[in-house]
Amino acid sequence: MKKEIDKELLIRYINDRCTAEDLLQVQQFLQDPHWKQALENMLDTEFSAMQNEPPNEKVLEEWTQEFRDKYFKKPHVKFWNKQWIGYAAACLVMLGIGGYFLNKQRLESNHFVAASITMVEKTNQRGIRSKIILEDGSVVYLGAGSSIRFPKRFVGKERTLMLTGEAFFEITKNPERPFVIHTGEIQTTVLGTSFKITAFKGAPLSVEVATGKVRVSKKKSKKGGAELAILIPGEGVMWDGGSGKTTAIHTDISAVKGWAAGEISFKNRSLAQIATELENWYNVEISFAKSVSVGKRLSLSVDGTGSISDALDIICNTAHLKYHFNERQEIIISGSK
Repeated sequence: MKKEIDKELLIRYINDRCTAEDLLQVQQFLQDPHWKQALENMLDTEFSAMQNEPPNEKVLEEWTQEFRDKYFKKPHVKFWNKQWIGYAAACLVMLGIGGYFLNKQRLESNHFVAASITMVEKTNQRGIRSKIILEDGSVVYLGAGSSIRFPKRFVGKERTLMLTGEAFFEITKNPERPFVIHTGEIQTTVLGTSFKITAFKGAPLSVEVATGKVRVSKKKSKKGGAELAILIPGEGVMWDGGSGKTTAIHTDISAVKGWAAGEISFKNRSLAQIATELENWYNVEISFAKSVSVGKRLSLSVDGTGSISDALDIICNTAHLKYHFNERQEIIISGSK
């Protein structure tokens, strides 16, 4: 977490030019005591010479100009009013720590409303899955070994959420406030639909749509953003962050919906990939004997609400393999003979 103030971000925030990604970054900064302390120290230094009573208008204008030039060096920054707390309170109140300065100066202002945003984080360990209902009625089926971070109450023009791992979404329709899921470099934008995102660190990201329409794109940066795909039901896209390659994938709608209910579907997946998903789903350790070709591919479905043994029975019978648990309760998969 940064320990110094990101002035460019602060400028965009104060001037209401934040993107959804910017807003989430500000919200993250607010939970870092070092960042908040850095802002407090900067402002405290500037205000230490000020008196409790507001100075005259000429002094105010000189001070705000000096403050702006010293810290931001942005001539186009707009000050919202000429009261001496205008700029400072904008920084502090809108960033959720306005009480620090207002209490210190014992002043009141009707020009600012605290935009305190409470962030919520839900994390599932391996072997745990959960259903989360957001304040707008949207539902998130969060997979094992996954986490989401979102505002307790959605504010602004977009409903935003950050995902690491795997989740199925049923988004409440609201054309005026699109829902944006941030997953690393990629963002998925929807108005109201159901879809699944898989975005584990170190693995390709995929988005699969069951209903409605979604837009998948790279986040905007100084180099610009790029739309990767617009998806309708039955369509999906896979993006490899390492190579930057985007691949269209066919989506089995029933399998995507079934995942939310606990069904695990494998389509043309290698034994190694299947084992990795089972390890995360059931919180187990799986290894293969040297005689097993872990690159062998299978297409099948198992009931993820059942036991790991039930799932392994189906997989091993299909692949003509066998399994057993060792003394540490680790699963060893070997040839059938």
